[in-house]
Amino acid sequence: MRRFTIICSSAIAAAGAWVVYTFAPAGNAWFPQCVFHQLTGLDCPGCGSTRALHALLHGDVAAAWRFNPILFVFAAVALCAVPSLARGEEPRFYKTPWFGWTSVVVVTGYWIVRNTPLWPY
Repeated sequence: MRRFTIICSSAIAAAGAWVVYTFAPAGNAWFPQCVFHQLTGLDCPGCGSTRALHALLHGDVAAAWRFNPILFVFAAVALCAVPSLARGEEPRFYKTPWFGWTSVVVVTGYWIVRNTPLWPY
């Protein structure tokens, strides 16, 4: 069962990466729009992630950083979790209080800063 889950998850991730690589998010209306941004006019922490992933898959790290720098933080955390998840274990740092609180502070701080005039958006 675990092997089946890994194979299916990998296939879904590869298919998703292919879609984001092949079709530019900015030019396709069928990519989901951010509901928070549509309602408030403000960027959420995830706004720009699809465009950033598209740029990253095309090797344009600078553009990916401009679209959404927190994507790199999420990617680093995900990469740190891969070995544990591949063994069928939950990563130990997921269960620590510091990880939860640090995540909340980083995401909330980023959300506030990216919506101030100081941020280069």
